[in-house]
Amino acid sequence: MSVNKAPLIKAVKRAAAVTAAVLLTAAIALVVYVMVRSMRGEAAEVFGVSIVRVVTGSMEPSIHSGDYIILRKTDPLTLAEGDIICFYSADREIYGRLNTHRIVRVLEDGSFITKGDSNNIEDSAPVTVDRIVGKYDGKAVFLRWINSFGSANKLILLAVFLIVTAVAAYEVKTIAAIARERKESRIAEEKERLMRLAIDEEKRKLYEQEQTAENENTGENP
Repeated sequence: MSVNKAPLIKAVKRAAAVTAAVLLTAAIALVVYVMVRSMRGEAAEVFGVSIVRVVTGSMEPSIHSGDYIILRKTDPLTLAEGDIICFYSADREIYGRLNTHRIVRVLEDGSFITKGDSNNIEDSAPVTVDRIVGKYDGKAVFLRWINSFGSANKLILLAVFLIVTAVAAYEVKTIAAIARERKESRIAEEKERLMRLAIDEEKRKLYEQEQTAENENTGENP
């Protein structure tokens, strides 16, 4: 007995399409979220890490302006000279803004003196533990690549367009699938109707043959 796998294959394809659409939407939403937070000068919390966009070249050549960096929360007691940290600055000129610099000294009170790699002087205000966002753990190259296509506003509009396009494409595909299923159903019904007609025709022919045979037998045996 053969098993019709067509419904199962269709269900799997539909589930795969839905999953792809959900993942695409989630990825776009993530990019938009990070971009919006960056526009506000805030760190974006994503899956237990923070993502920050660097806006100056004070850490070149290690970190360039426009880079998106990944930060991990770290026990301040484990931080040491040479580590790169991101923090909300206490310097007068950029007070409250995110700043990413390297630790050059650890003070006795547990605070840190920082300095940009390309700067000639140390930062004027020590960094206290409560101002630290996280320790530098690499770059989010994909976000830098996305950002290279234009401004954050354009990216948000592009993200909205992609979401709408993805939803529309899925709806069109769903409608096409439904139409195809209905067409296949009509074809199957037509085949079944023709088969019934063929069977009825065969029954009619057999009946006529039987009647002919009976008439012949009746004629031979009066």
